[in-house]
Amino acid sequence: MTNQKLFGYNGKIIYINLNESKTEVRELSKEIAELYVGGVGLSAKLTYDLLVEQDYQTLVKNPLDEINPLIFATGPLTGTSTPSSSRYSVTAISPLTGIWGESTSGGFFPLSLRKSGFDAIIITGKSNTPVYILLENQKVEIKDANSLWTKTTYDTIKNIHDENDNPKLRIACIGKAGENMVNYAAIINDEGRAAGRCGMGCVMGSKNLKAIALSGSGTIQYKDKNSIVKTSKTVLGIIKSSFGAQFYSHYGTLSGMDIGMVYGDVPGFYFTKSEFPVENITGLALKEQYPVLSYACAGCTIGCGRRTFVELDGKEIEINGPEYETTVAFGPISGIFTFESIIKANYLCNQEGIDTISCGVSISFLIYLVENKIALKDISQFLTDISIKEIRWGNEDLVLKLINKIIERKDIGKVLAKGTREMAKTLNVNPELAAHVKGLEVPFHDPRANLGQALSYMTCCVGANHCKGDFYLVDWGQTSYMKIKRDDPLKIIGRENSVINMQDMANIYDSAVICSVTKISEKFISKLLQGSTGFDSLGSVKKVLLAGERATNLKRLISCKLGCSRKDDTLKDINSRALKTGATAGISSNLNDSLKKYYEIRKWNWETGWPTEEKLKDLNIKLNFFT
Repeated sequence: MTNQKLFGYNGKIIYINLNESKTEVRELSKEIAELYVGGVGLSAKLTYDLLVEQDYQTLVKNPLDEINPLIFATGPLTGTSTPSSSRYSVTAISPLTGIWGESTSGGFFPLSLRKSGFDAIIITGKSNTPVYILLENQKVEIKDANSLWTKTTYDTIKNIHDENDNPKLRIACIGKAGENMVNYAAIINDEGRAAGRCGMGCVMGSKNLKAIALSGSGTIQYKDKNSIVKTSKTVLGIIKSSFGAQFYSHYGTLSGMDIGMVYGDVPGFYFTKSEFPVENITGLALKEQYPVLSYACAGCTIGCGRRTFVELDGKEIEINGPEYETTVAFGPISGIFTFESIIKANYLCNQEGIDTISCGVSISFLIYLVENKIALKDISQFLTDISIKEIRWGNEDLVLKLINKIIERKDIGKVLAKGTREMAKTLNVNPELAAHVKGLEVPFHDPRANLGQALSYMTCCVGANHCKGDFYLVDWGQTSYMKIKRDDPLKIIGRENSVINMQDMANIYDSAVICSVTKISEKFISKLLQGSTGFDSLGSVKKVLLAGERATNLKRLISCKLGCSRKDDTLKDINSRALKTGATAGISSNLNDSLKKYYEIRKWNWETGWPTEEKLKDLNIKLNFFT
């Protein structure tokens, strides 16, 4: 029975055990909702309560063990009048990093999840055969998916619609990359929106779960709906008048290409250069070269997504993208400066469900090694129909070949499918050449261009992720946060607390769950959350940041139980050594002093990397066991 006193939530969580094809519905307790809000914060708490000490030992050995809980969740602002609030989170222990993993996505699927009657769907176990979950008006069916296995994400969505004679179903699914358990496989919803990072699609594949299909008509009671509507109107006016939102509306996330070049933020040639001919792959260039329409998730007025129309194999098709990260992933980072192959790579990754960031970095790592004549013998043993001479900067055909190899996990694709950390081990090369933090590939906002971003990468709960603390935007003047001030991007000493606040705010966005592109200030986030839930604990900026801090520390605790330590809070040499030319020439990111200050503020143990018992007690995090 739903807790009637819980505002802003469905009040229910559904547990689905694929081993036994059983479901169980439990109430969401008011105490947990108040402390962890929803989305990634709630999912961290649910994961923490599910796993016992023996489970951690099992997951250290095999993150894809069936006990790994896969959790889809929304939050108390999802689907409200809050701008850009159609968003959901998906979490699990990451097969790529071996620690806490999470990703978020937008589109229309989040609204169906919100209306499903549940605040979170927790999936454990593993089906003996391929299945998909159908959830309609709180009724759950686990349906055969043998006919869907090996199909693309686009065909899977269409076939599930046809099979159930319900075009209104919203679907999140995997492609062959997830089925073949590529470590950075993504989950695709709404035909091109991706929960990309940390390999959540790989976890789905390991459970033989092809898709989740949802529809519902549930309604949620809010504590003060008028307050939400009033605050949303104010926030919407601020967003519409902001320079950043206007740029996103006109040129999508590719607007970051132009400004990024000024700061030396856009990396090329596997993070070894920041100067290259970029004029053909900007947001403006995309609109000049192709018919491009804006795409907006449900309830969004910015519309940062792109719908690009191209001819492929003699047919005109619509591609969702390319976004900034994807453009760099299959462009400059591999020495490519034309949109045609980038768009084809983007489409292929959406079809088969791959994180474009990890994929692009892994491919460019291979090219870097060959161009520098490193590990040629070790690489050659994995090559069959690709010659060593083909592996070079700017080879567009090579990139497409390698993506297909990765999807199938064949030949050299078996190596690349594991990510750069494992590539370095397999190919016996210096681990300092692998561009990752904690196993997660570094995104395309170069840490040398913004030392606050560098520190955020180093300490982020999932590894290097620009969405979990996009500090580079602070110094570009594209945030309106009260507790985080703009300054020289190459200044970090004395700004460690701002990095911490930015990370904690990212947790609030991903717990609320809403889109961080809006950059709604702490003050308005607090008003919106209180209007939804009525929780006094979210009634001030200080209290909102405390909830974000709690989520940060709980996720860190889970990761530490899985083996994460201070030694993992570092950038590898490939991402920290100074470049010889460009806007960041001579800048290296040796941030040990700032890391110490960060630990001091966080109250984390410098020797072990664990949050201290004192800090966890202050945050009301109860210890299951402690090391």
